[in-house]
Amino acid sequence: MTAPYQLTADESSGARTIVVDLSLGRRFKIGRLPGNDVAIAWDREVSREHAVVELIGNELHVSCLESTRNPIIFDEAPERAIIVRRGQTFQIGQTQFRFTAPVEEIVAAEPMADDGAGFEEIGYDAKDAQQFNYENMATQMSLLRDLPEMISSAKSDIELAQMLCKLLLNAIPQALAVAVGVYDPEGVEVLKEYTATPSKPVKPQMMRVEVRDDYEGRFIPSRRLLGRAFAQNNATVHIWAGGGTSGVFTMADNLDWAFCVPVPGEACAGWCLYLSGQGSKGGAIITKEELEPDVRFTQLLTQFISSIRQVRVLQDKHTQLSSFFSPKVIENLTGSSDILAPSERDITVLFCDVRGFSRKSEKYKDDLLYLLSCVREALGVMTDGILKFDGAIADFQGDAALGFWGWPNTLKEGAIPACLAALAVQDEFLHPERHEGRLDGFTVGIGVAHGRAIAGQIGTAQQAKIGVFGPVVNQGSRIEGLTRYFGVSICLDERAAEFAKQLPPDKARVRRLARIRPKGMDTSILVSQLLPPYRGNTSGSSDSEFEGAIAPTIGNLNRASLERNLEELDANNIPDDHIQNFETVLDMIIAGNWDSALPLLYALPEEEPKEFLLMQMLRHDNKPPAGWDGAFSMSEK
Repeated sequence: MTAPYQLTADESSGARTIVVDLSLGRRFKIGRLPGNDVAIAWDREVSREHAVVELIGNELHVSCLESTRNPIIFDEAPERAIIVRRGQTFQIGQTQFRFTAPVEEIVAAEPMADDGAGFEEIGYDAKDAQQFNYENMATQMSLLRDLPEMISSAKSDIELAQMLCKLLLNAIPQALAVAVGVYDPEGVEVLKEYTATPSKPVKPQMMRVEVRDDYEGRFIPSRRLLGRAFAQNNATVHIWAGGGTSGVFTMADNLDWAFCVPVPGEACAGWCLYLSGQGSKGGAIITKEELEPDVRFTQLLTQFISSIRQVRVLQDKHTQLSSFFSPKVIENLTGSSDILAPSERDITVLFCDVRGFSRKSEKYKDDLLYLLSCVREALGVMTDGILKFDGAIADFQGDAALGFWGWPNTLKEGAIPACLAALAVQDEFLHPERHEGRLDGFTVGIGVAHGRAIAGQIGTAQQAKIGVFGPVVNQGSRIEGLTRYFGVSICLDERAAEFAKQLPPDKARVRRLARIRPKGMDTSILVSQLLPPYRGNTSGSSDSEFEGAIAPTIGNLNRASLERNLEELDANNIPDDHIQNFETVLDMIIAGNWDSALPLLYALPEEEPKEFLLMQMLRHDNKPPAGWDGAFSMSEK
């Protein structure tokens, strides 16, 4: 015989579901191992072999095996053995089980004709629901007050639907059976086509059913009534005279009225509430006047559900976006329906990478949780810096972050916000004491590039995310990598540097470092360093004796600066006159005048950018190579 019953297991998140047909006289085993009839591989709280279920008559008997530790949760109480009736649920671990009629019957079983005999259809306008006088007002209003907490506490749409079923049974005593259904847009359109002749089969995305304990019949919502309610986008009631025609409209035994109310709003698209019952309080055929209070209450309930879920969706969206966008950006994102669409525009990208992780991981190899907290703190500093200046987080890769500017807000200041963000992040890493020592041992490398790119929702239909795409992204990554060679924290490409030069010296300064042709690229990049304001001489050292052998060669360099700064420079506190001297020498190198540049380069204070230039010149025997175009070609990324 075809199994008239099913056992469905739902993961708590609603992501995975198992449906098993049940038959009389057979014992089914629930467990985590693949060999079980109901294999719950996703739930570690379910034992390898946990429980046995057996269909006896129209009841499901469920009992734990002797070796099982975790009990069955039934009616919010732990049990070792239970008897479950159709429509009831129980839980093992984090998995919820329900005992229902087969989904196949809900989809396929439908009468083929409808002559309308003894049938009355009534439609209700939802706008009048809030002004209506409700028959069970005290009870129903009390249940409505609990609705926001119910929606907030539901871990999934499945759990919310089950809660709503129970709420409706408590609120409407005349209802013997209720259902909460959810259909995708295509399913809704198919249902709307149902008239006298059924259309193609349609399965709900979700259908949760609850019946009263004393109801012995079979209850399956009618697709025709669902379709008419969706088509009218309003509450629709069917009342028929006696059980002889009830099957035409509602697939249920001993029921003679039903109504369906779609839930309005985008947050509940495809949702509907369906109720059915038998007769009136006096036992006679119910009238539309007797049903109207319950219909109106259900309409009001759907309006509450829609409003609360819409607020929750916006809150969840805002919470998720707040991890990746500043409040100003979020305001734009939530203010337009097509703002996420990818578009080409001027974009500034910022690559930020933590240095020193290997050494720190070796130090804290026996305290991985603390090590993780240090990495989180470092990523948090990067994120805060980017969001503080209205940037967006495109990606995290290990201990590195990618931020960008220019979408959805147009860049009015070009790369300036990204440069300010880079300086803010650098400053935090220079002061680990602000972070309870979690940044001790960490340094940071930041690359900023500016150019044309596509930004927005990028990816496949299955995996889409907010991101940025284009050559400028690769250039930003290369620029960040060059910070290692120069021994500095922040490097800029030429376009980003032009914007940074617009900042006053009490905000930021820029120094050209070298023209570089990264490995694998034909185009050269003029790389600059972004520096914070000069804080003055903080070393406390006295003037150094100037090397007389170099003095005659200094030409246009600032002699006083050289005499004052022969000691090694603080990489993050470089005097303005040294910046001028360094760039004067760099211009000579780019022009190919190496014979004059070399002694001047030696005369500069010791620092890593100077060592980089000396090493690159030494690779060519301190003579410009043939075809010299001013750029050093890198052999490594």
